[in-house]
Amino acid sequence: MINFLELKKNFKRLLIALFLTSFFQVQAKDIVVFSNSSELISVDSSIFVYEDKTNNLRFEEAISKPFKSTGQSILNLGISKSTFWIKLSIYNSSSHQDLILKLGAPMIDKIEFFYPNHLNEYHSIITGESEPFKTRTYKDPNFLFDVSIPNKTQKTYYLKVSSTEDIVLPITIGTKDVTFKKIKTVDIISGIYIGIMLVMILYNLFIYISVRDKNYLYYVMYILIVLLVQTGFQGYFFQYLWPNSPDFSQYSVFLFSALSGIAGMTFMNVFLRVKYYYKKLYLITILISLIYLIPIIIPLFGFNNLGWQVLNLTAGSVSFYMLFVAIMIVRKGYQPAKYFLIAWSIFLLGVIGFVLKNVGILPFNDFTRYTMHIGSAAETVLLSFALAARINIYKKEKEDSQQKTVEVLKENEKIIKEQNVVLEQKVEERTIELNKTLSHLKQTQSQLVDAEKMSSLGQLTAGIAHEINNPINFVSSNVAPLRRDIEDINRIITKYEELENSEDIPKKMIEIEALKKELDFNYLKIELTTIIDGIEDGAKRTQQIVSGLRNFSRLDEGDLKSVNINEGIEATLLLIKSKLHGIKVKKNLGKTTKIECNPGKINQVVMNLIDNTIYAIDKKETNNKNGLIEITTENDTNWVKLIIKDNGIGIPDDIKGKLFDPFFTTKDVGEGTGLGLSIVRNIIDNHKGRITVNSEINIGTEVIVEIPINKNING
Repeated sequence: MINFLELKKNFKRLLIALFLTSFFQVQAKDIVVFSNSSELISVDSSIFVYEDKTNNLRFEEAISKPFKSTGQSILNLGISKSTFWIKLSIYNSSSHQDLILKLGAPMIDKIEFFYPNHLNEYHSIITGESEPFKTRTYKDPNFLFDVSIPNKTQKTYYLKVSSTEDIVLPITIGTKDVTFKKIKTVDIISGIYIGIMLVMILYNLFIYISVRDKNYLYYVMYILIVLLVQTGFQGYFFQYLWPNSPDFSQYSVFLFSALSGIAGMTFMNVFLRVKYYYKKLYLITILISLIYLIPIIIPLFGFNNLGWQVLNLTAGSVSFYMLFVAIMIVRKGYQPAKYFLIAWSIFLLGVIGFVLKNVGILPFNDFTRYTMHIGSAAETVLLSFALAARINIYKKEKEDSQQKTVEVLKENEKIIKEQNVVLEQKVEERTIELNKTLSHLKQTQSQLVDAEKMSSLGQLTAGIAHEINNPINFVSSNVAPLRRDIEDINRIITKYEELENSEDIPKKMIEIEALKKELDFNYLKIELTTIIDGIEDGAKRTQQIVSGLRNFSRLDEGDLKSVNINEGIEATLLLIKSKLHGIKVKKNLGKTTKIECNPGKINQVVMNLIDNTIYAIDKKETNNKNGLIEITTENDTNWVKLIIKDNGIGIPDDIKGKLFDPFFTTKDVGEGTGLGLSIVRNIIDNHKGRITVNSEINIGTEVIVEIPINKNING
């Protein structure tokens, strides 16, 4: 467990140390005395600074300003938009004249170094991260300036510095040999660090390829970005990767630093299973990751200072937030979290040591210079061990789980054996029940199909009764006039018969003529002809209806017949004429080839389709004044095509796929069984035909039926 009381005491001690250090800070020396040519001498405590908030001062104006001593062992000017003028005076008491002034701050944006010549005239050298790397005199990430100070001589130098990042300037002076020897040592230490990080990347990448655990992939990404950040801070990337792109070099600090924070929290979420243990903390982590986008975006618009401030604030908060999350997960008993907590604590100690060195609390030496690198490398190695321990934990959990699974399987096997007997009995009982249900369903289906047929038969019978009633009425209504006229004819004939026994024939003839005049014999002859013609017409119309019924019914439908489909259409229209109610029928019956079919079945298809068109028009037209049914037949080499088109209400797209389903209907309750189109589909399928429905709402519907001329043709 973490001892929070002890942490609190240590924090108080740190605050007291900071206060005492600032209170007893040594006074700055006005002049740097270079006497020991075998060492690098720090000049920060002898530096004088003037802050130019206007950023417009020229050299001649700046040197006349009141410079103030910082009293810092390491010059730290913080984050500022101002330009800083730095003044330092060096007295050379050694025997070496040619020296090097070194600024160990690779990330400073702009530096202008002013140096006097032998006539005490000042010249300047412009450098910094905003300048291409090739402009530097010495190809080193730090800034090196040649200074020539004869023995027993004092010279004053000026530096003009501005940057969007923290301006921390560890300035040293020494001979070339000592300086380059120091640089070589630094490069070796940096190389060791880079080597450790690359080895960890390759090691964890290899394990990821072997075990396919995504934790290793996230960790490889995290190490890689941390490596980019650390080497970027040392200026190596600017030197070796993009020496001619100073703008990107400056921006890369924001980019990689923000990405390292995002990558670190992403790895933490996955490794510590934060979402599983603390969903709220996981959501906070996602929110903080989004905040990291700010220092990535705003430098693109020139707000570098603000971006650096947001980055520092976010990074500091995230560091301690991740420490807090690790502590919370440890308290949950998750063992890998202990490794993470130790590794992250070591890294934070390295960061704290680096910061304390920058503010002058800790001395500037090889150890404090690389505390962040040491902490980062130690963190990387420890987290690799943590990942390995995590795999062992998973392996043990998997073995325990497998053992439990085996035990459960054995128990299940026993239960299954016991249940098999019961299941077999249940299956046998259910099979009997299903057979009964299936038999009942078949009976019900047969009854429904019969009901549909009876419904169609009832409608057909009503239509036939209506159609045959007219000619029969015409015949029956002419019987009485015919009887009357025959009686009148018989009266005239009787008068003529009386002539045979009459002696007064002229008188009888006069009586006959009088009777013929009374009965209007001439009109009587015309009326008889008219009545007989009407009776004959009624008989013919009755004969046509009976013939149409015979053609429609096709009692021999069990056998395949070669028939003309037009005959069936005409017969069907004749029988349902009474149902049209003013609907116009337009026939475009072509000279179609006879087809091999069951005629009665095909006539049933035609009747069901026309019946649906009448229903669709009735739903749209109140009086059917504009109702129109268009029937077209045509054929090619192998197929006869029947097209029935109406201008009814149409069919919605969402029910087109259900039209031919049994029992599906759009008609009101009691108006249909939902089997009409299903029967149509079955009849067409049995004839190896095809049916297509095209429809638009309130425009109408077109049904296309294609039947092969020869039933052996594949549809």
